[in-house]
Amino acid sequence: MKPEMLIRNLIIFVLVAFINSFAQQNEVHPNLVLTKNDVAEIKAGLGKVPLFDKTFNKAKKEIDKALTEPIIVPIPKDPGGGYTHEKHKQNYNEMYLAGIMCQVTGEVKYAEFIRDMLEKYAKMYPGLPLHPAAKDEAPGKLFWQSLNETVWLFYTIQAYDCIYDWLTPADRQNFENNIFRPMVKFFVNETTQQFDLIHNHGTWMDAAVGMTGYVLHDSTFIKQALYGSKMDGKAGFLKQIQMLFSPDGYYTEGPYYARYALMPFFLFAQAIQNNQPDLKIFQFKNQVLKKAFYSAMQLTYTNGMFFPINDALKEKTYLSIEIVFALDITYREYGADDRLLSIAEKQNEVMLNGAGLMVAKALENATNIKPFDWKSENYSDGPEGKSGGISILRYGKPADEECLVYKYTSHGLSHGHYDKLSISFYDSGREIIQDYGAARFLNVEQKSGGRYLPENNSYAKQTIAHNTITVDGKSDFNGKIKESEKYHPDLFYFSCSDPDFQVTSAVDEHSFEGVKMHRTLAMINDTSLSKPIVLDVFRVTSDKEHQYDLPFYYMGHFIAANFKYTAFTTKQVPMGKKNGYEYLWKEAEGKPESGTASITWLNGDRYYSITSSADTSAELFLTRIGANDPKFNLRNDPGYLIRQNAKDYTAASVIEPHGEFNPTAEYSVKSFSQIKSVKVLASNDEGTVVEIERANGEVWHFMVANNSSDKDTAHSINADGKKYDWTGPVNLLK
Repeated sequence: MKPEMLIRNLIIFVLVAFINSFAQQNEVHPNLVLTKNDVAEIKAGLGKVPLFDKTFNKAKKEIDKALTEPIIVPIPKDPGGGYTHEKHKQNYNEMYLAGIMCQVTGEVKYAEFIRDMLEKYAKMYPGLPLHPAAKDEAPGKLFWQSLNETVWLFYTIQAYDCIYDWLTPADRQNFENNIFRPMVKFFVNETTQQFDLIHNHGTWMDAAVGMTGYVLHDSTFIKQALYGSKMDGKAGFLKQIQMLFSPDGYYTEGPYYARYALMPFFLFAQAIQNNQPDLKIFQFKNQVLKKAFYSAMQLTYTNGMFFPINDALKEKTYLSIEIVFALDITYREYGADDRLLSIAEKQNEVMLNGAGLMVAKALENATNIKPFDWKSENYSDGPEGKSGGISILRYGKPADEECLVYKYTSHGLSHGHYDKLSISFYDSGREIIQDYGAARFLNVEQKSGGRYLPENNSYAKQTIAHNTITVDGKSDFNGKIKESEKYHPDLFYFSCSDPDFQVTSAVDEHSFEGVKMHRTLAMINDTSLSKPIVLDVFRVTSDKEHQYDLPFYYMGHFIAANFKYTAFTTKQVPMGKKNGYEYLWKEAEGKPESGTASITWLNGDRYYSITSSADTSAELFLTRIGANDPKFNLRNDPGYLIRQNAKDYTAASVIEPHGEFNPTAEYSVKSFSQIKSVKVLASNDEGTVVEIERANGEVWHFMVANNSSDKDTAHSINADGKKYDWTGPVNLLK
C-alpha cells in the first residue's frame, strides 16, 4: 500500500475512534476532574478521613469568607503582582472552590456566587482589548500574557461544570456566548501560534480548551485540543505528550517547568479518562505520564526542592499544589504506591476529588509509611530519548544525603540555558555548589511586573553563570537559541550499580566551534572517608588555543585557599564586558603554587573543599555576582574560577565534604582538606589518568577512556613512568 494511502487510512481510523469514543460521553455534570461518583464518595466520607476533612474545611472556610465580600471584577490593567492581575487569579480560585462546595454540600449560595461573578465577566469580556500591560509575550485580555488567561479558563470551566445543571438555559447561553466560546476562539484563532506551540504554554491552552469542549459538549473544541488547531495531529495535547517527554518521563524544559506542566497534563488527562476512556490516555506512550510524575519527583533534592536548572525559581518544592494534584491522580490511576504516602503526608493536603479522598484514606489506614525512594538515576531527554539527558548521583540517607546533578540535556525550549555539561552539588539538606536558576521575582510588581528580568538573558542563561567551561569568554552557540536547539551532548557512560563508585560521563562536540568537551564525574566512597568525594574530570580538546574558564559557584563562607592571592578590598572591576562576565566582580586573583589549587568554605556545620590540578600558567579568581546591577536584581553569591589558556586542557577536581563546625559547643574538627594533591598524569585520545594523593598517604588512580565506552574494550596508557591498563570505560585503583 502506498504511503499516502496508509496516512489517509490512519486519519480515518483516528477520526472514527474519536467519534466512537466521544459518543460515550453523556451529559452528566460534573464530568471533568470531579465527577458524580467522586461527589457521592466524598459525601459518604466526610467526617471520617482527617486529612481530607482538613483540606475540605480549609477550602470551605476560604470560600465562605469570600461569600461575605462584594464580587469585584476589575478592568484588566496591571502586570503580574498588580491588583487587577491578582484579583482575577483570586476570582477563578474562589469560583473553583465554590463549585466543589456546591456539589458536596448542595447549598445554592455557592452556585449563586459563581453565577453572579460570571455575569460580571460576561458583561466585561466581549469588549476587552488586548491587555494594556502586555509586552513581548503573547498577550491575553484578562491578563498580560495569554498563559494566565488559559489558567483562568482551566479553573473557571471546572466551576461552571459544577453548577451546569443548576443554571437556567438562559444563563448557560449568556456565559457560553460571552465568555467561554469567545475565549476559546481567541486562543485557537487569534493566538494560534501559542495554541499549537509544543511548550507548557501550548499544553495549558490545550487543556483549557479541551475541558471547555467537554462541558459545552463541543466536539470541535475537543478535537482541536487533542489534535491541534487544524485537527491534523501535528499539534495538540497528544503531540505535547509525545514531544515534551522522553521515554523515561523527563520533561524537556526541566524539573521546575515539569512541576508546573504536570497540572494541565494530569488534570486534562483525568477529564479525558472520564469522558473518552477508549483513548486510554493514562496508557499513552507507554504510560509516560506515570514516568513523568516519578521523574519529576526524582529531580528533587530530599528537602523537596526541584533542581533549579534552566529557568527555575528555587522556592518551588514538591509541596506545590501541582504536585499534590499529580500525586493523587498518579496514586489512583496507576495503582496505590504506598511510597507516595510519605510525600502526601508532608504535603498535608489532598485534591478535593475521588483521587484525593483515596490518598487521604490510605494515609489514615497506613500503619508503617514507607519513605519515598530517592535514588541515583539517569534520564534521557527528547521524544525518542536521543537528545542527551541528566544524571543524578546520590549517597546516604535522606536527612544527610549527598547528591550530584549532571546536566547534558538538549536546550530545553525557550526556558533553556546555555550550560552544556554543567553540574550542581547538594549535601546535608543544602545547596553546596549551585545552579543560579532564573533571574525573576515572580508576581513582584516592582521587579519588572513579575516577569523574567533582563538579567535572566544577560546573566542567568549565559554559560559563565554555570558550573561548566566557558570558551573564549563566549556562551554556548554564542547564545543563539536556534543553534543550541539543533544539538545536544551525548551520554558516554553511566553506572550506579555500585553505590561506592558511581560514574556519569558525557561528550559535547557542538557548543563551541572546533572544541570537544568530555566531562566525567565519579562519586567515590571509602571506609576511610566520612562522606563520599566527587571526582570531576573535564577534558577539552581543540586544534587552536583558547581561554578556558571553569567556575564553581559555591554556597557558604570562604575560609581559606592554598595559594597566595591579591584581594581587591577597596576597588573592584568586572571580570569582562559581555556574555555574563560583566555581572561578576573580581574580588581576588592569584596563581597556583604547587600544581594543585584548593579553596575551602563553610556551609552550615560542614566544611567543603575543591582541590584541582592547576599548573603555574593557570589563573585563579574569587568572584561575586552583582557587578553592573544598579537595580540589585541578582543575588550576590560567591564563585571560584580557574582559567587556563591552551589547545588541549584537562581539569581534574575533587569536591570534598569534610569535618564539622559546632559554634554552640565551640569546636571545629577537620577543617582542612584531606586531599593533598590532584594531578592529571596523562590525557590523550586513548584515555585520561588522574592521581589523587590523600593526606593520610594513600594514592588513588582514576582512569577514564576517551575513545570507547564499551565495557570489554581494553585500554593502556603510559604515564609518569608507569603503565596503566584497564578494561571498560572507567577504573579506580586505590
